[in-house]
Amino acid sequence: MLDDDAPTNTSKEQTALEKKIAGLYQELDPHAEDIIEALRLMRTVHVQYLHHGLGELPSAFACLDASRPWIVYWIVHSLSLLGASLPEPPGPTAADVVDFLKRCQCPEGGFGGSPRQIAHLAPSYAAVCALVSLGGEYALQAVDRQAMFGFLCRMAIPPSQGGGFSIHEGGEGDLRACFIAMAIAHMLHLDKDELVQRSGIVGYVKRCQTYEGGLGGEPGNEAHGGYTFCGLAAMAIIGREKDLNLPALARWAAQRQATVEGGFNGRTNKLADGCYSFWQGGLFSILQRLPPSALWNPHEEPTKDPTDLHVPMVPPLPPLGMPHNPVEQANAVLVEKQAIKHQLTEVALQAGERVNAAMQMGTERSAAPVAQDARVLLDQAGSAQAAAEAAHINFSIANCAAALLFPVPDPMDPPLPTSHLTPTLQMEPLSPPLYNYKALQLWILKCCQHVLRGGLRDKPGKSVDFYHTCYCLSGLASAQHASNCVLGPGENLLRCPDPMCNVVEEKVVAARQYYAAYPIPLHGDCERQGAMHAMDAIL
Repeated sequence: MLDDDAPTNTSKEQTALEKKIAGLYQELDPHAEDIIEALRLMRTVHVQYLHHGLGELPSAFACLDASRPWIVYWIVHSLSLLGASLPEPPGPTAADVVDFLKRCQCPEGGFGGSPRQIAHLAPSYAAVCALVSLGGEYALQAVDRQAMFGFLCRMAIPPSQGGGFSIHEGGEGDLRACFIAMAIAHMLHLDKDELVQRSGIVGYVKRCQTYEGGLGGEPGNEAHGGYTFCGLAAMAIIGREKDLNLPALARWAAQRQATVEGGFNGRTNKLADGCYSFWQGGLFSILQRLPPSALWNPHEEPTKDPTDLHVPMVPPLPPLGMPHNPVEQANAVLVEKQAIKHQLTEVALQAGERVNAAMQMGTERSAAPVAQDARVLLDQAGSAQAAAEAAHINFSIANCAAALLFPVPDPMDPPLPTSHLTPTLQMEPLSPPLYNYKALQLWILKCCQHVLRGGLRDKPGKSVDFYHTCYCLSGLASAQHASNCVLGPGENLLRCPDPMCNVVEEKVVAARQYYAAYPIPLHGDCERQGAMHAMDAIL
């Protein structure tokens, strides 16, 4: 992070993180023969770590009692991406997992966070994803689709009341609920058009897009990576993604990728986090399925009428006059800070000599003003020294940034040999690149995975957990398949996730084919089930 002479807690945390990252990246040479092994995904230890999570968990997990289907999904999906099976006996079998999730299913539709808990959209999504990931008739028939559709209908908020979906009976409505409802309906082959009409979801999602380009959880909220994915994925499932301002969304999402780390943050002015490898990186797997004209139009004239803007008018900023290359930019700052340091140090030394002269020619009292001025100059010289040292650190960090180690290729450049790719996996890269796919893979492989005990994490210094393991692996798989580029050995290649539901793609296809063979009466069912549910509540 370049020093702007206005340190904050956030900028200090960012600099501390970049120092950690630099220590991990400075040993890498993209053209060295050992780079492939240095970027290996440690599959065996990750599978072992995930196997330990199925079954009885330590008491520390008691706080996640209402999220048990989520734990199942995080583990099952991670194993599915890795192409690994469930643990061998006496570990839980697929039937054991299905039976547990069935105990979480509510008679009136949907799943709770644990057996005998109320139906909630979030664990319903996790349970459906886990069952689809397991696959097979026993898992797929475990979902009461008729009751689930009634539950989704009850969660729909009429457009006259704001639109969208509630997360549970009497609960809040936000983009999470919108995405979950559409993803469940898509995987279970339910009537999405009916849900769209009942919820006015298109208008609700559009109102959640902010001036930055990303989407907030509710209209008026700050743009956030997780909610942006939920909004875009929900719109993509129903084929309405073009109703959003996609150029602004793509620009905001690309700006969330950190130059040094290579990973994504979730909001402006926040630290990179491994989970956003999927929540942000996964956006581009959806966006790149659209024609380039949907994301940018180089021939479009910018809006010149200030009345079209809904933000206060501000005068244009003067050009910075600084190079765009991170190393050149950091070097320019370093040269400037060192020049200031030398200048102030020289002035402070001269002031010290004047103090000595004043003391020799007069009294201590008469030399006091000169000494005071010298102290001020010495303090300034000390601050300049500290600024120069910070600039030197930033320059060192910039020299081993992820964006420098694995830069985005210019589409106009001739193809270059890629020693970091396994020869059999040197696939034709997709063009144009929407973000730095290699830098993201570098972040996940070098900074997020625990190579000894297994599992993946938020960032270096944090503990591994099933949530980050799931979404780091999902982000890695998304980057691999979106770019046709596998960083490290060929064994790093993960199975392709469905870009909207985040379940292995072939599993979603198989589930939809299975459910399509068993149509259920959908229209009118919402009113019937809603009335029956209301009567049960009265009685």
